[in-house]
Amino acid sequence: MSDYLFSQFKANEFEALHKELSKVLDISQDKLQNLYEEMLQEFELEGYPDDRRLPRNIFQSHNESFHKCYEDALVIGVDIPSLLEKNNNISNKKTVAILGQDPLRKSDIRVEKIGIATPYALHLKDCREKLRNTRLYFDLIKILLDAGYRVYLTDIFKVWVSKASCDDGIPLKKQDRTRFIQVLKTELEIFEPVAVITWVKKASSAIRSISLEVKHLEFPHPSGAANGAWCKLMGKPATRENRINYWQEKVFAHLSGL
Repeated sequence: MSDYLFSQFKANEFEALHKELSKVLDISQDKLQNLYEEMLQEFELEGYPDDRRLPRNIFQSHNESFHKCYEDALVIGVDIPSLLEKNNNISNKKTVAILGQDPLRKSDIRVEKIGIATPYALHLKDCREKLRNTRLYFDLIKILLDAGYRVYLTDIFKVWVSKASCDDGIPLKKQDRTRFIQVLKTELEIFEPVAVITWVKKASSAIRSISLEVKHLEFPHPSGAANGAWCKLMGKPATRENRINYWQEKVFAHLSGL
Protein backbone atom coordinates (compact mmCIF):
# COMPACT_ATOMS: atom_id res chain seq x y z
CA MET A 1 0.00 0.00 0.00
CA SER A 2 1.30 3.44 -0.92
CA ASP A 3 2.14 5.98 1.78
CA TYR A 4 0.43 8.63 -0.35
CA LEU A 5 -2.86 9.07 -2.16
CA PHE A 6 -2.85 10.37 -5.73
CA SER A 7 -5.64 12.65 -6.96
CA GLN A 8 -8.34 11.26 -4.69
CA PHE A 9 -10.67 14.16 -5.30
CA LYS A 10 -13.94 14.57 -3.51
CA ALA A 11 -16.85 14.11 -5.90
CA ASN A 12 -17.81 17.79 -5.90
CA GLU A 13 -14.15 18.79 -6.41
CA PHE A 14 -13.69 16.52 -9.41
CA GLU A 15 -16.88 17.63 -11.13
CA ALA A 16 -16.06 21.29 -10.56
CA LEU A 17 -12.46 20.79 -11.73
CA HIS A 18 -13.60 19.11 -14.93
CA LYS A 19 -16.04 21.95 -15.59
CA GLU A 20 -13.16 24.43 -15.41
CA LEU A 21 -10.65 22.38 -17.41
CA SER A 22 -13.25 21.84 -20.13
CA LYS A 23 -13.22 25.61 -20.71
CA VAL A 24 -9.67 25.30 -22.07
CA LEU A 25 -9.33 21.61 -22.96
CA ASP A 26 -11.73 19.53 -25.04
CA ILE A 27 -11.96 16.54 -22.70
CA SER A 28 -14.97 14.66 -21.35
CA GLN A 29 -15.43 13.97 -17.65
CA ASP A 30 -15.11 10.22 -18.29
CA LYS A 31 -11.87 10.68 -20.23
CA LEU A 32 -10.41 12.88 -17.50
CA GLN A 33 -11.40 10.29 -14.90
CA ASN A 34 -9.73 7.57 -16.98
CA LEU A 35 -6.50 9.57 -17.19
CA TYR A 36 -6.35 9.89 -13.41
CA GLU A 37 -7.14 6.20 -12.94
CA GLU A 38 -4.39 5.16 -15.37
CA MET A 39 -1.88 7.38 -13.58
CA LEU A 40 -2.99 5.96 -10.24
CA GLN A 41 -2.26 2.45 -11.52
CA GLU A 42 1.30 3.58 -12.33
CA PHE A 43 1.84 5.47 -9.07
CA GLU A 44 4.06 2.80 -7.49
CA LEU A 45 5.59 1.34 -10.67
CA GLU A 46 9.33 1.56 -11.30
CA GLY A 47 10.61 3.29 -14.44
CA TYR A 48 9.08 5.96 -16.63
CA PRO A 49 5.88 4.85 -18.35
CA ASP A 50 4.97 6.92 -21.40
CA ASP A 51 2.65 9.88 -21.04
CA ARG A 52 -0.95 9.34 -22.05
CA ARG A 53 -1.42 10.54 -25.66
CA LEU A 54 -4.37 12.54 -26.95
CA PRO A 55 -4.98 14.30 -30.28
CA ARG A 56 -3.74 17.86 -30.70
CA ASN A 57 -7.27 19.16 -31.12
CA ILE A 58 -7.76 18.80 -27.34
CA PHE A 59 -6.79 22.51 -27.30
CA GLN A 60 -8.14 25.24 -29.55
CA SER A 61 -6.56 28.67 -29.37
CA HIS A 62 -8.89 31.67 -29.38
CA ASN A 63 -6.31 33.50 -31.52
CA GLU A 64 -6.48 32.62 -35.22
CA SER A 65 -2.89 33.65 -35.90
CA PHE A 66 -1.71 31.11 -33.31
CA HIS A 67 -3.34 28.14 -35.04
CA LYS A 68 -0.51 27.57 -37.54
CA CYS A 69 2.16 27.86 -34.82
CA TYR A 70 0.25 25.27 -32.84
CA GLU A 71 -0.10 22.86 -35.73
CA ASP A 72 3.56 23.28 -36.76
CA ALA A 73 4.91 22.82 -33.22
CA LEU A 74 7.45 20.07 -32.75
CA VAL A 75 5.90 18.97 -29.48
CA ILE A 76 3.00 20.10 -27.30
CA GLY A 77 2.58 19.35 -23.61
CA VAL A 78 -0.48 19.30 -21.40
CA ASP A 79 -0.43 18.73 -17.64
CA ILE A 80 -3.60 18.05 -15.70
CA PRO A 81 -3.67 19.14 -12.04
CA SER A 82 -2.89 16.58 -9.35
CA LEU A 83 -3.56 16.19 -5.66
CA LEU A 84 -1.27 14.45 -3.17
CA GLU A 85 -1.87 13.57 0.47
CA LYS A 86 -0.83 11.07 3.11
CA ASN A 87 -2.69 7.79 3.08
CA ASN A 88 -3.82 7.93 6.70
CA ASN A 89 -7.65 7.94 6.67
CA ILE A 90 -7.84 11.62 7.64
CA SER A 91 -10.43 13.22 5.39
CA ASN A 92 -10.48 16.85 6.50
CA LYS A 93 -6.91 17.90 5.68
CA LYS A 94 -6.24 21.54 4.82
CA THR A 95 -4.92 22.17 1.32
CA VAL A 96 -1.81 24.01 0.13
CA ALA A 97 -1.59 24.83 -3.58
CA ILE A 98 1.73 24.90 -5.45
CA LEU A 99 1.72 26.62 -8.82
CA GLY A 100 4.15 26.29 -11.69
CA GLN A 101 4.18 27.98 -15.08
CA ASP A 102 3.48 25.49 -17.85
CA PRO A 103 4.03 21.84 -18.90
CA LEU A 104 7.44 22.09 -20.58
CA ARG A 105 8.34 19.22 -22.92
CA LYS A 106 11.53 18.28 -24.78
CA SER A 107 11.75 16.42 -28.09
CA ASP A 108 14.17 16.24 -31.02
CA ILE A 109 11.47 14.98 -33.37
CA ARG A 110 7.89 15.92 -34.14
CA VAL A 111 5.44 14.27 -31.77
CA GLU A 112 2.02 14.23 -33.39
CA LYS A 113 -0.13 13.61 -30.33
CA ILE A 114 -0.04 15.52 -27.06
CA GLY A 115 1.63 13.95 -24.04
CA ILE A 116 -0.67 14.25 -21.01
CA ALA A 117 1.06 14.21 -17.62
CA THR A 118 0.93 16.05 -14.28
CA PRO A 119 3.00 18.96 -12.93
CA TYR A 120 6.57 17.72 -12.31
CA ALA A 121 5.39 14.17 -13.25
CA LEU A 122 5.02 13.29 -9.57
CA HIS A 123 2.50 10.59 -10.44
CA LEU A 124 5.63 8.58 -11.36
CA LYS A 125 7.50 6.83 -8.56
CA ASP A 126 10.94 7.37 -10.13
CA CYS A 127 10.26 11.10 -10.52
CA ARG A 128 9.41 11.27 -6.83
CA GLU A 129 12.31 9.14 -5.64
CA LYS A 130 15.14 8.95 -8.21
CA LEU A 131 15.25 11.68 -10.88
CA ARG A 132 17.45 14.39 -9.38
CA ASN A 133 15.38 17.52 -10.02
CA THR A 134 11.91 16.11 -9.46
CA ARG A 135 13.08 14.19 -6.39
CA LEU A 136 13.90 17.54 -4.79
CA TYR A 137 10.48 18.87 -5.76
CA PHE A 138 8.86 15.92 -4.03
CA ASP A 139 11.11 16.29 -0.98
CA LEU A 140 9.79 19.83 -0.56
CA ILE A 141 6.20 18.72 -1.07
CA LYS A 142 6.67 15.74 1.24
CA ILE A 143 7.35 18.12 4.14
CA LEU A 144 3.82 19.47 3.69
CA LEU A 145 2.30 16.01 3.19
CA ASP A 146 3.93 14.63 6.31
CA ALA A 147 2.67 17.64 8.28
CA GLY A 148 -0.89 16.68 7.37
CA TYR A 149 -1.68 18.90 4.37
CA ARG A 150 -3.11 18.01 1.00
CA VAL A 151 -1.01 19.52 -1.79
CA TYR A 152 -2.74 20.63 -4.99
CA LEU A 153 -0.34 20.97 -7.92
CA THR A 154 -1.26 22.88 -11.04
CA ASP A 155 0.24 25.09 -13.75
CA ILE A 156 -0.91 28.59 -14.63
CA PHE A 157 -1.01 27.57 -18.30
CA LYS A 158 -2.05 23.95 -18.88
CA VAL A 159 -0.66 23.89 -22.44
CA TRP A 160 2.94 24.35 -23.63
CA VAL A 161 3.75 24.80 -27.35
CA SER A 162 7.21 24.42 -28.87
CA LYS A 163 8.59 26.20 -31.87
CA ALA A 164 8.40 24.33 -35.16
CA SER A 165 12.14 23.67 -35.37
CA CYS A 166 13.22 23.26 -31.75
CA ASP A 167 11.87 22.72 -28.25
CA ASP A 168 11.95 26.35 -27.18
CA GLY A 169 8.47 27.47 -26.19
CA ILE A 170 6.08 29.88 -27.89
CA PRO A 171 4.12 32.04 -25.42
CA LEU A 172 0.37 31.67 -25.63
CA LYS A 173 -1.51 34.67 -26.97
CA LYS A 174 -3.19 37.11 -24.58
CA GLN A 175 -6.70 35.72 -25.21
CA ASP A 176 -5.56 32.24 -24.21
CA ARG A 177 -3.49 33.38 -21.25
CA THR A 178 -6.54 35.23 -19.93
CA ARG A 179 -8.66 32.08 -20.26
CA PHE A 180 -6.15 29.99 -18.33
CA ILE A 181 -5.76 32.52 -15.54
CA GLN A 182 -9.54 32.69 -15.11
CA VAL A 183 -9.63 28.89 -14.88
CA LEU A 184 -6.84 29.02 -12.31
CA LYS A 185 -8.81 31.48 -10.18
CA THR A 186 -11.78 29.12 -10.08
CA GLU A 187 -9.54 26.09 -9.45
CA LEU A 188 -8.27 27.74 -6.31
CA GLU A 189 -11.80 28.60 -5.23
CA ILE A 190 -12.72 24.92 -5.61
CA PHE A 191 -9.88 23.60 -3.45
CA GLU A 192 -9.82 26.49 -0.96
CA PRO A 193 -6.10 26.39 -0.12
CA VAL A 194 -4.89 27.96 3.11
CA ALA A 195 -1.79 29.09 1.21
CA VAL A 196 -0.68 29.38 -2.40
CA ILE A 197 2.99 28.81 -3.17
CA THR A 198 4.50 29.87 -6.49
CA TRP A 199 7.75 28.56 -7.90
CA VAL A 200 8.27 30.94 -10.85
CA LYS A 201 7.83 34.67 -11.47
CA LYS A 202 5.08 34.28 -14.08
CA ALA A 203 3.06 32.22 -11.62
CA SER A 204 3.59 34.90 -8.97
CA SER A 205 2.42 37.60 -11.37
CA ALA A 206 -0.67 35.59 -12.27
CA ILE A 207 -1.61 35.18 -8.61
CA ARG A 208 -1.23 38.89 -7.97
CA SER A 209 -3.46 39.63 -10.98
CA ILE A 210 -6.42 37.69 -9.56
CA SER A 211 -6.31 39.20 -6.05
CA LEU A 212 -6.82 36.08 -3.97
CA GLU A 213 -7.89 36.33 -0.35
CA VAL A 214 -5.22 33.86 0.69
CA LYS A 215 -1.58 34.06 1.71
CA HIS A 216 0.79 33.92 -1.24
CA LEU A 217 4.32 32.62 -0.67
CA GLU A 218 6.91 33.13 -3.44
CA PHE A 219 9.96 30.92 -3.96
CA PRO A 220 12.43 30.47 -6.81
CA HIS A 221 11.96 27.35 -8.91
CA PRO A 222 13.53 24.35 -7.13
CA SER A 223 15.56 23.32 -10.20
CA GLY A 224 19.32 23.81 -10.35
CA ALA A 225 18.85 26.55 -12.94
CA ALA A 226 17.59 28.82 -10.13
CA ASN A 227 20.51 28.20 -7.76
CA GLY A 228 21.57 31.84 -8.00
CA ALA A 229 18.15 33.04 -6.91
CA TRP A 230 18.16 30.60 -3.99
CA CYS A 231 21.63 31.74 -2.91
CA LYS A 232 20.49 35.38 -2.94
CA LEU A 233 17.30 34.55 -1.05
CA MET A 234 18.93 32.42 1.66
CA GLY A 235 22.28 34.19 1.93
CA LYS A 236 24.04 30.83 1.75
CA PRO A 237 24.93 28.16 -0.84
CA ALA A 238 21.97 26.58 -2.65
CA THR A 239 22.65 23.06 -1.46
CA ARG A 240 19.83 20.55 -1.36
CA GLU A 241 19.88 20.57 2.44
CA ASN A 242 19.87 24.37 2.67
CA ARG A 243 16.93 24.71 0.29
CA ILE A 244 14.89 22.09 2.11
CA ASN A 245 15.60 23.64 5.52
CA TYR A 246 14.83 27.16 4.30
CA TRP A 247 11.60 25.99 2.67
CA GLN A 248 10.48 24.21 5.82
CA GLU A 249 11.25 27.19 8.04
CA LYS A 250 9.49 29.77 5.86
CA VAL A 251 6.45 27.70 4.93
CA PHE A 252 5.75 26.51 8.46
CA ALA A 253 6.29 30.00 9.88
CA HIS A 254 3.26 30.98 7.85
CA LEU A 255 1.16 27.84 8.20
CA SER A 256 1.57 27.66 11.97
CA GLY A 257 -0.73 30.65 12.30
CA LEU A 258 -3.55 29.16 10.24
